[in-house]
Amino acid sequence: MIKYSIIIPTYNRAGLLKQGLEAVAAQTVPRYMYEVIVINDGSRDYTNRVAEEFQKNHPEINFTYLKQKNHGVSHARNQGIKRAKGEIIFFTDDDCVVPENWIETLADGYRRHPEVAGVGGWYEYPEDTRKNRFIQYTSYLFRRTYGREKEPLEMKSSTYLDNPAGNTSNMSYRKFVLDKVGGFDETINFVGLVDWELKKRVSDLGYPLLYIPYYVLHLKPLGIKAIIRKFFNRGRGKYHLVKKNPDLYPVFFPRFGWALRMFFTVLRNLGWMALVDFIFTRLGWEYQKIEELLANFRHKRLEFRRVIH
Repeated sequence: MIKYSIIIPTYNRAGLLKQGLEAVAAQTVPRYMYEVIVINDGSRDYTNRVAEEFQKNHPEINFTYLKQKNHGVSHARNQGIKRAKGEIIFFTDDDCVVPENWIETLADGYRRHPEVAGVGGWYEYPEDTRKNRFIQYTSYLFRRTYGREKEPLEMKSSTYLDNPAGNTSNMSYRKFVLDKVGGFDETINFVGLVDWELKKRVSDLGYPLLYIPYYVLHLKPLGIKAIIRKFFNRGRGKYHLVKKNPDLYPVFFPRFGWALRMFFTVLRNLGWMALVDFIFTRLGWEYQKIEELLANFRHKRLEFRRVIH
């Protein structure tokens, strides 16, 4: 009987996906207890071949491969949720490698805390990349936000901003909770706080989440273009999230004053990264504001045409 479902959306990362699939095939729980669902979000590389080879090489794995046009990661994950047979849904990304006891560890969180709606950890980068300024900067912010300069400890909370659990590189939810909140917000068709928007709706229902200081390996390339894109999309996601939840404005609005304080209060190289963060996050914020204004205008125009016809 399938108890756990692993959902992996993918887009043009065939090489990294192959590594990730081999990791989920090596889990310590019995193979009959879990399934793997990969959703190809319109990739133009050799993702199809990777999926075919994985299925051929691992006939013991319950494997489902879905293909769709490029609709974005939210739509892809929702398609996976619809097909999932497990009572607990696990999420990871196509550029992540999970430890062999990943399912076992997160599932144990539900055993120890049966009242929680979700259990998750975090991610870390390969050892040879950890001197990267972006990695040092984001690690510093994570510790500063959740661990008071140290690594956060295990925590259980239903308060949205107090708990780091929720990042879909290393997260799981009970399926009935995902069904209850309607899955991921498909109006977010880019990679930018999609998982944090879902987490907000789960938290608003009063469900606690469990964070475990347990990590998957994140292989995403970290060149300057990737870093800028990440900040930009984060800004877009922050605007969308705040528009739906105005109470989050003081927390998520990108402020120059905050970046300036970071520049003068932390190591200078991380301070520079804070300024880069502010610039491109704010650009993403303003871009998304315009996008949603235009989308609202188009929607009203269509409604007007329906009325007059």
